[in-house]
Amino acid sequence: MASKEFEFFVKADLRKYSGRYVAIVDDKVVASGENAKKVFEEAKKKTGKIPTLAKIPKEEALILRLRWS
Repeated sequence: MASKEFEFFVKADLRKYSGRYVAIVDDKVVASGENAKKVFEEAKKKTGKIPTLAKIPKEEALILRLRWS
């Protein structure tokens, strides 16, 4: 089963974050920027949770989630 953050990432329109890192907690972006470490730390400080971090591509991308058994 996919996480709530992954489901949000796949379905949300994140074009306004093009080329930037985003930190996702539950079903929202809680921080964004050009430095992954700073984005992660800001999100962790804001929410008290470990965020899911993603880099939003500048162009369309294919996202595959593979599950190995």
